[in-house]
Amino acid sequence: MRAYLNQKRLDTEAKLLQLNANQFAHQATQWLKLITSFNQALKELGDVENWSRSIETDMRTIASALEYVYKDESAEQQQQQQ
Repeated sequence: MRAYLNQKRLDTEAKLLQLNANQFAHQATQWLKLITSFNQALKELGDVENWSRSIETDMRTIASALEYVYKDESAEQQQQQQ
């Protein structure tokens, strides 16, 4: 009789352990999805940062070219006025 009760208690504990293991696996899967999503967001931020640096470099190049052209035209106009 005692062995039967012990076996029944072990079965109950095993079922509880299985339930807890399943819940833990589900939580771990959710955590993994969150971490994957977070990593993707970080990658996208890095991509945006690189893109903005590229745009900034292009804008500086354009601004320098426009400044050079403006100075050149200003110098020509001054020469024509003299």
